[in-house]
Amino acid sequence: MVLYTPIPLELVLAGTEPVRRYREAVIRGVPVLVEETAPGRGRVVRLLSTDPFDYLAPGLAPGTEVNFS
Repeated sequence: MVLYTPIPLELVLAGTEPVRRYREAVIRGVPVLVEETAPGRGRVVRLLSTDPFDYLAPGLAPGTEVNFS
């Protein structure tokens, strides 16, 4: 489909993206940014820790499903 319009693409497609709910949580003592998938459950988006060893933990890798409260 080709769309010819003088309106900028950002305005044409505004509101078509799903709203994502992000939340900061502490999991195993490590601060992370989590995308909520269900109440009390989510997917790790990024680590907010400054400790380089936290990035080596396989349970905190981005995309991992975690429980939080």
